[in-house]
Amino acid sequence: MNSSMDAEDLRLLRESLAHAVTDAGSGGLRAAVAGFGWHELLAEHPDAAVSTLATLQGEHLTATSLLDDVVLAAAGIKETARVVYPDLPAAEPTSRLEGGTLLVRGVAAATGDERAVVPAVRDGEPVIVTTDLTGAATADPAAGLDPGAGWALVRTESRVRPDQVLDGPEALARWRAMRAAGQRALAYELIAIGRRMLAGAVEHVGTREQFGRRLGAFQAVKHALADVRLWQECAELAAEASWEDDPVEPARLAKILAGRFVRTAAANCQQVLGGMGFTWEHEFHRYLRRGLLLEPLLGSAARLRADLGSRLRTDGVPKLSAL
Repeated sequence: MNSSMDAEDLRLLRESLAHAVTDAGSGGLRAAVAGFGWHELLAEHPDAAVSTLATLQGEHLTATSLLDDVVLAAAGIKETARVVYPDLPAAEPTSRLEGGTLLVRGVAAATGDERAVVPAVRDGEPVIVTTDLTGAATADPAAGLDPGAGWALVRTESRVRPDQVLDGPEALARWRAMRAAGQRALAYELIAIGRRMLAGAVEHVGTREQFGRRLGAFQAVKHALADVRLWQECAELAAEASWEDDPVEPARLAKILAGRFVRTAAANCQQVLGGMGFTWEHEFHRYLRRGLLLEPLLGSAARLRADLGSRLRTDGVPKLSAL
């Protein structure tokens, strides 16, 4: 990570943000970090700000996400608004602009500003529309999976004026910046979720016994958790590398590997936890729910991997400096 902050500054930053996250209470995370100077930190040290707070969001399973702030800041959009992301598991806009009518089809924060920034498609080209979404949030399709996550489907239509629409090369550039920033932030959050799942599984197999032996002594258990640890290392390295050079492809790769890590952790850790992994008393199910909800946001690992493979077949392998 290319941060100008030294190790001590980063430690203090993490401690301060950790207090803000844990003390958020009913006021919400956004209110808790407002006095911290979150937006100034995001503008001056985006790598430190995003990696630290996204990690804390994953560790604490916050009900409020600051993903919108990260995405809008990356695109240079100063509007205070919600962002309507593509429907799960798409990575490209699923909203459409037809004439003067905006057909909003996506996922957004369930509560917050009625003002919204909506990446959409018009005649096959990306546009960015700023509009109001009063009453547009419908029931979250994942409410049964993770009711505390705070995400909702958005299904609505509205008339928009030409001055509300940004198109052309600037819209394309801003959408790419938004997508890359969002994928990178989600990668850090997913990695934190996967780490918590792995830590819980390691603790379990280190204390439970079967046939007179610790569960962690069995070779099958060792191999399952080693596989999770391998993908964790890959995901962490990719997330750190995503701050270098052009962020578009590295951010996409970081999201792919973070998704692979959290999916592997979900399957293998639940297997070694056995019946404990299904109980409400164990924390594993909370991280499993959040991981399965966030993994497809801005493109699932499977969708992004297929897209990357298709482009490699068409365009060939790019130079390493381009990745």
